[in-house]
Amino acid sequence: MLRIPSVENKLVAENFNLFVRHAFRIEHGTKLGDQPYVEHMCHMISQLLDGDITRLLINLPPQHLKSFVCTVCAAAYLLGKNPRLRILLVAYNDAFAEALASRVRDLMQASWYRDAFATRIKGGHARANDFGTTSGGGVFAVSATGAVTGRTADVLLYDDPHEILDWNNERKLDLVRNNFNTLLSRLQNKVKGKVLVAAHRVNDADLSAYLLEQGGWTLLRLPLRAQRTREFELGHDVWLREKGDVLRPDAYPRREIERLEKTQVAPPFALFHQQGEALGAGMKIKAEHFQSYSPSTTPIGPVVISIDPGHGGHGSESSPSAIQAWKTWNKNYYLIDEFCKQCDVEVLRKEFWRVVRKYNPSLALVEKTADGPALHALVHRKARFEVRLVTPQGSKSERLNRHRSKIRKGRIYLPDEAIWRTTFIDEIKHFPGGGDDRVDAMTQYLDFASSGEKLPTPRAREHGGVIVFSPSRLPRW
Repeated sequence: MLRIPSVENKLVAENFNLFVRHAFRIEHGTKLGDQPYVEHMCHMISQLLDGDITRLLINLPPQHLKSFVCTVCAAAYLLGKNPRLRILLVAYNDAFAEALASRVRDLMQASWYRDAFATRIKGGHARANDFGTTSGGGVFAVSATGAVTGRTADVLLYDDPHEILDWNNERKLDLVRNNFNTLLSRLQNKVKGKVLVAAHRVNDADLSAYLLEQGGWTLLRLPLRAQRTREFELGHDVWLREKGDVLRPDAYPRREIERLEKTQVAPPFALFHQQGEALGAGMKIKAEHFQSYSPSTTPIGPVVISIDPGHGGHGSESSPSAIQAWKTWNKNYYLIDEFCKQCDVEVLRKEFWRVVRKYNPSLALVEKTADGPALHALVHRKARFEVRLVTPQGSKSERLNRHRSKIRKGRIYLPDEAIWRTTFIDEIKHFPGGGDDRVDAMTQYLDFASSGEKLPTPRAREHGGVIVFSPSRLPRW
């Protein structure tokens, strides 16, 4: 007898958020309740399901429905909408991956799901870690370092890449990071294939940190306790999360959070529960993380100038400007010169040309804040290279956190005898307790360097193509 979907089942088949809530009520025997963070998570996943984004990274604390929403419901909903999809489901070990796939299969065999969708699981092909649909799609589950030879996928769902006990095991962290590229290679469509990674942060060199370094990912980071007030899109409304708000205050009262702050050290509370938005002492940047080099061993290669413009003048309302000259060599980053002090836009312009004359850059990055647009207007027409206005992405802390692992791995090199060396290190170490101008200029450059964009060869100068400007021939810039 042909089944006619109920009105409720028709609705859940067209809205992922309603699908999640309905599945939760059926599985747990109770309503999900008012959980705005779940609605925002569903909204972001819906953008992935609809193809508006193709790479989504979700970081949130344990026991916040990560696996249920991001893996079990996402896989079942995707196959409900398109039973031909091949889904590769990955988790930190085989047992967990198999358990997740089994939950997906059980959900798809529920009577309400079969009323809502025409998708059916193929008979005789319903193993816990490998089942197919009658239309040729299905789910194959594997561990983070398991073999996927011969398997192709339209969608990659990656749930908990790291075992908690391995949070500080460098060898296993490396295995997961390295194997991720193998997993990506299994996507049938390398451009439009969908990838969702849902994870707790466990280390500043974990897979989440690696993906953020690569760029191209949409990040949803939800700390247990909000570090600042932010708005989150729900699709039909906006969720205003106030500073200090807890995602699940019923499960995490104030005393429990205070206890976790004192006792959660492996992984650190600042990562495992706060997802890196409030880094603890174990994740701080130290002076010994910065490497030294002699100016005589400066690597050959194009130079990028990164500028954090301040507010001009010398009064209480003014702020310093920073100009930095950088090179990249063998995945290491060399700061070869720096200027940082309070000045008006005219002095900033003169310092800009001084650095240009000295280093013949291929590109200048100017933050589009404070005196940045004014400086750009003064110099971009005369420059023999691109002067690019850059709009900062994320808070100052988020921008530094994207590159914290680079610094802690010793990939930032400073001239061994530079007079500004100690001041530079002190500002990075004590951020956000002191200044932030050097931090902003540095992270602006590291964001660019991580993008993979190719730098043009600098235009040759008149005298042998080296860094030479005769003062008598210098234009009146």
